[in-house]
Amino acid sequence: MEFGKHIGKGMWAFADKSLPAMYGVGFIFLVVRVLPEKEFGSFVLIQTVFTMATAFCTALALQPLTKFAAETKENGPYIVASLVFSALFYVLVSAAMFLFQPFIVPLLDKSGEANLGALIGYLPLLFLTSLYRTFAISLLQATYSVQRIFWIDAVYFLGALLLMVVAQQMRIFSTASDVIIINIIAQAGSTLLAIPLTRGSMSVRLSVHKEAFGKMWDFGKYSFGASATYMVYSQMDVFFVSSIAGIVALAAYNAAKTFTRVFDIVSQVIQMFIIPVVSKYIALEKKDEIKIILEKAISFSSLILVPLFLLLMIFPEPIMHILFKGKYDEGADALRIFSFLALIVPWLTVPGAAIVGLGKAKIGFYLGLFLIGISVVFYWLFVNGYGIAGGAIALITTNLLGAIVLVYYVIRYFNVDVLNVFTRVQDAWMFIREYISSYKIPK
Repeated sequence: MEFGKHIGKGMWAFADKSLPAMYGVGFIFLVVRVLPEKEFGSFVLIQTVFTMATAFCTALALQPLTKFAAETKENGPYIVASLVFSALFYVLVSAAMFLFQPFIVPLLDKSGEANLGALIGYLPLLFLTSLYRTFAISLLQATYSVQRIFWIDAVYFLGALLLMVVAQQMRIFSTASDVIIINIIAQAGSTLLAIPLTRGSMSVRLSVHKEAFGKMWDFGKYSFGASATYMVYSQMDVFFVSSIAGIVALAAYNAAKTFTRVFDIVSQVIQMFIIPVVSKYIALEKKDEIKIILEKAISFSSLILVPLFLLLMIFPEPIMHILFKGKYDEGADALRIFSFLALIVPWLTVPGAAIVGLGKAKIGFYLGLFLIGISVVFYWLFVNGYGIAGGAIALITTNLLGAIVLVYYVIRYFNVDVLNVFTRVQDAWMFIREYISSYKIPK
């Protein structure tokens, strides 16, 4: 696989994954600056629950779809299994949130500052409007239909921002529920567009095969376990900060954490390509080419993130003060700590995606269980000792441990050479020079 052959798709992928960044920037000005601290903190809690549930569903029902659909043209049975698993999962999560609400609300909001009970009631609608759009994205990902994925995401992210602007002009935008309702409407619009854009991919023989359900479950249960454990230890900071430091402190913490969306973009672009590519090349028994791909992916993504690391590391105070108008200055220390994610993410995401593509999701599951145990201790100690900065320290530490373990496995399974990753920097500069020199300005 030569990166140059996929430059067009790569540009569409970065364009697609830049949409969450645009949403994040708009979110700062339209939501974080506008909502009262308590309302913003309340929204963060509901959004975190929704994000975690969506990630769990993706791991259980959608990552297996991407893998098996990339390996075969007879993907009808896998499509059916994926939709069934997704629907059942969201129904179970909605029921669980309703049944355990009396225990969840006082645990996350001891002081009773937030209106969590009413906000939890929006979760079923959030799940319903996101189900098909996330399924469509995973199905299109298997065939590298990145341009279509871009338009599905554009309707959601840009549509949500537009609705926020309109709501503010109409003076009906001041609470957490207002933001949630806008997200529901934007997700519904994105789903409506996803239906015609996946018509070609869905024009296969849809049938129920017990074997497909079995294969999806055998892979998905460990993929789910790996993703679930990762999401728990990576999002646990929100719940610890809320429970220990309070809703207002959580608002400041999440204001700083908003900047980590850029790292999420890079991670998602990496996963979009690495998982199906590794799956395909494993089927073709081309492990040597996978080794080169992984080394280049780590090297190139690291180069992209180094400038961001320097920016957030050196200037967290003015960044927080200017963007939030002094509202969340106390989050500057946490932002400086978050900057180290720029150095960790490539070593965490590329090996993690490669392990999923290899079909070794069980490794991620057991690693996640270990990291959950460690992170509980870290979050409790550091948040109690250092407040919101402690939450950031615990998050960085657990991600670093995870990266070290995953690098060990890609060395073991793909013979990746860590030193080669650094020498691949020359390949990056060579690729850029060759691409620029070969580009011809249209007459």
